[in-house]
Amino acid sequence: MQDLQKTKRNLPRSKLPSTPPPSICSSPLPTEMLRKDLKSEENLVHLSILNIDPTSPDALTVYKGTNKFVNVDFNSLDINFNLQTWVVILDFFGIGSGDQASHTASPSRVEAASHQATEIDIKVKSLSVCFNRAEMDLFKATVLNYTSKIILKDGNFEIEGQLGNFCIKDLTNYGILYRDRFLCRGEQILNFKIFKYGAEDEELVRDFDISVDLKMAAITYVHTQRFFSLLMDFFTQFQQLQETMNSFRVSSQRRNHSVGFKPPEHGTGRGSRIKLDVEASSPLLVLPMSSSSTHVLMVDLGFLEIHNGFKFAGDEGTISASKLSTLKSGELGGRRSRAQSGSRSSQRSRSSARSMDRASRRSARSAGRGMSSDEDFNIPPLKIVPSHKCLLDVMNISLRAMDLSGAERLSAFTSEEERQLSDVEVGSCLLRKQVKPLLKDKCELKLQIERNLDKGFSHNVPDLSIKGLLSKVHAVVDVEQYKLIRGFLAFNLGEPMDNLNEEIDIIGQTPPADTEVLWTTTFMDIELQNVTVDLVEQHCILPD
Repeated sequence: MQDLQKTKRNLPRSKLPSTPPPSICSSPLPTEMLRKDLKSEENLVHLSILNIDPTSPDALTVYKGTNKFVNVDFNSLDINFNLQTWVVILDFFGIGSGDQASHTASPSRVEAASHQATEIDIKVKSLSVCFNRAEMDLFKATVLNYTSKIILKDGNFEIEGQLGNFCIKDLTNYGILYRDRFLCRGEQILNFKIFKYGAEDEELVRDFDISVDLKMAAITYVHTQRFFSLLMDFFTQFQQLQETMNSFRVSSQRRNHSVGFKPPEHGTGRGSRIKLDVEASSPLLVLPMSSSSTHVLMVDLGFLEIHNGFKFAGDEGTISASKLSTLKSGELGGRRSRAQSGSRSSQRSRSSARSMDRASRRSARSAGRGMSSDEDFNIPPLKIVPSHKCLLDVMNISLRAMDLSGAERLSAFTSEEERQLSDVEVGSCLLRKQVKPLLKDKCELKLQIERNLDKGFSHNVPDLSIKGLLSKVHAVVDVEQYKLIRGFLAFNLGEPMDNLNEEIDIIGQTPPADTEVLWTTTFMDIELQNVTVDLVEQHCILPD
């Protein structure tokens, strides 16, 4: 036995592994490895990552040039979304960052980056995102049964997916009565596809910068101008922070020894060209008289279609005329209040109006001059650049089979015995339709809305131009309904609000130095064809 053990110790050790060689087989397909549900209902997340060698023979044939496949399967997830924090997080993962490095990186790095492609599959059974600022919660979005596929390739961003249920809640002090602002009626609410180019296109060679394709089912939206402005300001600040991160990256690459950077200058950029293709069936629009009123207007939009294109001001089919910028503030309804609206109305805005010296205006009025001309306010003529043609986002909106009625908000705890068949449940409240209708028959509304994408540096045309055609409408309005409509225009759409961006300076931008320039912010032209309005004291009394 000892001789045998001695013989084994003297044998030369083989350099090959003692295990048998692996069998030859092809790499697993991404669908085989990634398409898996949660291993257990108790798990929070299941993560799978597959890296592909670019030199592999299957890299192009099987994986179609994609270097990395990531599968994220969440069970239930709650997120607090703070602007500054999430801009840094998304930038770390390369989501939302522009392809700015290609301007300064070496050719080898640019070529290597151009061959990188990542595919991310995300599946979430329940997702709740609370959007907040440092001092308060703003709104909360809840998503159920969300699935999407994200493709990051050549600096571009593409996402396609669907979600089963979606809800947005207003968490501010103005959302006590109408907490639920956006919710769906059904199991499958939305199919979406969004594509965003990473590189800039200053010469407008491409057809668009971002494309959005939405197919929505039955949805309900409760609109107040204050909450809508809050949403727009929040995501505008988010986009500005992303631009600041991109500027920081470019400046750090150009000057490696520098510790500072200059954020984008205020109001110098062109707006993104967002190509829209939106369809929604049976959307319901709820319009409260105000955030604190129980009286609402219910608009059944029937079928909604939104399509758009991009043109320059003055091109055929546009309604934004350059001559509007030459009008003085007293013309074209320039001194209308926010509560006033109608055909061919416009509003003018003074940037940083708080910086005006009110004492000088009072002294000017006390000098004995009237108030019927612009000279009373020492308003200089508008500074325009006639040679510049503003780029416009021209949206065409079609509403078919639209109906309008009044309603009253009731508590969601109303007993089943007191409920009626015509009651509509909207989240945390109940809406009871009025027996007296506003419209005798359903109508059709067509709108053309133009946004000035160059409003950051040019006001040759209004920031927003609206032209509409309302046809074949017969409305019967009593005193209470007239008060409701007037109240909605005055206290909802016309609610005076401070600019939220003036209160919080999140990226160190300085406002424009010239605070005396006036421009047209909104121009509206509504054409009425075959429209009849009967004004009655009570609905039982009809005009002869």
